[in-house]
Amino acid sequence: MELSRRSFVRSAAAVAAVSSLGNAAFASEAQQSQEPEEVFEYDLVIVGAGGSGLAAAVEAAETGASVVVLERMPYAGGGELGVEGIFGVNSNMQQAEGIHISAGEMVRAELAASQQRASGPAYVDLVHATGENINWLVEHGVTFEGVDADTGTSKLFHRFEGDAGAVGYVPAMEASALNAGAVFMYDTLVDELVQDTNGAVCGVLATDADGRCIQVNALKGVIVATGGFAEDFEMVAKNGFNIANCNYVGMKGHDGTSHRMCLAAGAQSIHDRTAYLAAMSVRDLPDFFHDGRFSFLIGVASPFAVWINENAERFTNEDFAASNVMLMTLPTRGNGDTNIVFDSVLMDIYTGGDEVALEQLQQGLDNGEIKQADSLEELALLMGVAATSLAATIERYNAYCEEGVDEDYGKPAELLIPVAQAPYYAVHITTDVQVSIGSIATNRNFQALDKENNPIEGLYVVGVEGAMLWANVYTMNIAGGCNANNVNSGRTAVRHALGRA
Repeated sequence: MELSRRSFVRSAAAVAAVSSLGNAAFASEAQQSQEPEEVFEYDLVIVGAGGSGLAAAVEAAETGASVVVLERMPYAGGGELGVEGIFGVNSNMQQAEGIHISAGEMVRAELAASQQRASGPAYVDLVHATGENINWLVEHGVTFEGVDADTGTSKLFHRFEGDAGAVGYVPAMEASALNAGAVFMYDTLVDELVQDTNGAVCGVLATDADGRCIQVNALKGVIVATGGFAEDFEMVAKNGFNIANCNYVGMKGHDGTSHRMCLAAGAQSIHDRTAYLAAMSVRDLPDFFHDGRFSFLIGVASPFAVWINENAERFTNEDFAASNVMLMTLPTRGNGDTNIVFDSVLMDIYTGGDEVALEQLQQGLDNGEIKQADSLEELALLMGVAATSLAATIERYNAYCEEGVDEDYGKPAELLIPVAQAPYYAVHITTDVQVSIGSIATNRNFQALDKENNPIEGLYVVGVEGAMLWANVYTMNIAGGCNANNVNSGRTAVRHALGRA
């Protein structure tokens, strides 16, 4: 096999450190860019101290295994810091309230929502494990405000104290891992996996807080828990996003480094089916991920307005995202530009005289993301579209409003309100990308799979990086499902790596 850039070192110290790993091999000097200044050895190496990495660290350390967590940021938490809660079925909290949910119904609904592209076995494993996982979190000091329905209809969402993982989850799990003996190395960037001559992953190479190259050998396995690649817009663009109209609003450090190092070790990419936590936004104004303040976008993105592409065409039924806000970026991805067009009647409804709403309207007008004009011709000029095309589109739409039947996209009659009262408005839409979901193919034990679907010995990919539960869209029918996968995948990978599956 072809060895990776720094796969092994030739120093006597490294030879001694890896001798217990068996079939060791060493890179030539041409392949070896830098020799590590220090070599460590643990049973398990966990890359990333977010939600899944912390769960893995606690699960592993409490067995007595030696565990190190390598985190590129100077603190634990990752994306978990902003997560509000976690999905669960038949937890002790639910049972105390007399809540019973059918696991089978949950799996059926999610597979239907994904058009049967998600992994059925992965969903079965997750849903059946969620109740016990939440009980386990409570035993380890994770605190919750209670159980509610969140965006759904059933009480499935276990909401963290403070409505944030930064309060209810991260401090308790980090403390539990430390108390059990896990070691944390912060400000440490892992960018390469170490493999033996058979291709098994048996360690990592990293740059530590002092800028030194270090090698950390893993006797039982390496668990990659790094939170996806949403910060790498070249990768995001491959999923159809127009990155000229995108903003990254997630946690720092999710830049695709781990995705690329897994590929270099022979792992199979599932980038073509990556789902995203992403929603439309108005640049420089509060958005769907805002902390509760009025968001101008939430008003104007209602199903009553007309959504226009760069050719001044309608391109979807505007009520399509009513069931799931994550859907709203899908039809806009292929557009060169997207504007939401409406008139003064709807603007008065959206703002309602609210001081904050009017302030945001003025901010949008000042920064040019919101256009206002006394005629459609003038609005078209400001939008940069053909005036005749925009006029024809609005005329056709208004006719459907009068008839009460949308013959193009079937929008319900009660949502058809004509664009007829000046001044007219166009709100320029961008996309806020927060999290990528699904990067590396995994099996039910969260072992990374190669291109022939064979597990790569010693390599586990957990959390959003190794999720097989969504395809192209994060369904959100199960509120907190992504975080439930974080905890379950971390624990499952550890059990398999330590022979406890």
